[in-house]
Amino acid sequence: MKTDIFLQKTSNLFVENRLLKFIIIVLALTVIFNSFMVYRAVKYQRVVLIPPTMTGTVEFVQGRPTDTYTKDLSRKIVNLAATYSPPTARIQFEELLAYYAPESYPEASKAWYSLASRVEESQVSSVFYLLTIKLGDNDIEIFGNLKQFAGDTLLENSSKTYLIKYRLQDGRFYIVSFKEKFAQSQEKERG
Repeated sequence: MKTDIFLQKTSNLFVENRLLKFIIIVLALTVIFNSFMVYRAVKYQRVVLIPPTMTGTVEFVQGRPTDTYTKDLSRKIVNLAATYSPPTARIQFEELLAYYAPESYPEASKAWYSLASRVEESQVSSVFYLLTIKLGDNDIEIFGNLKQFAGDTLLENSSKTYLIKYRLQDGRFYIVSFKEKFAQSQEKERG
């Protein structure tokens, strides 16, 4: 840096000091601006997590999810609830309980853990083959075939319809109830 523009050495030192002060001020302002932009980027960033079983994009239109998203969640929920074996039942039911609304959780927890204990004691396996999904405003009707086995013995082979009542709160899907729908319009609650 050549600052020998004056005849006196002290004048040249003053110019050099002013230039260094100016550079320091510019660097400080740059650091402040950069810090502000980083803060904004962190504050307004969005993290979108899509579970691996989701087949499409997750979109909300006017605060409601698309039918694809709701159907994907329905498939996941019914698989957790109706397809299990003695070693996997408790783990699956715990994962299913994570979808329940806080006010429905205590009752659902008792029902699903009770079922897990019965499955482990009696060594029953269940498989649900999904056929149709009907979406309502705040409910989902799922129809399919259920097969239950005790070892290699077929215990039940029947058509079942499950009714899931749900709500969306702050973009999160909550199960309010999961029921088996009977042909005589009776409903048996399962949590």
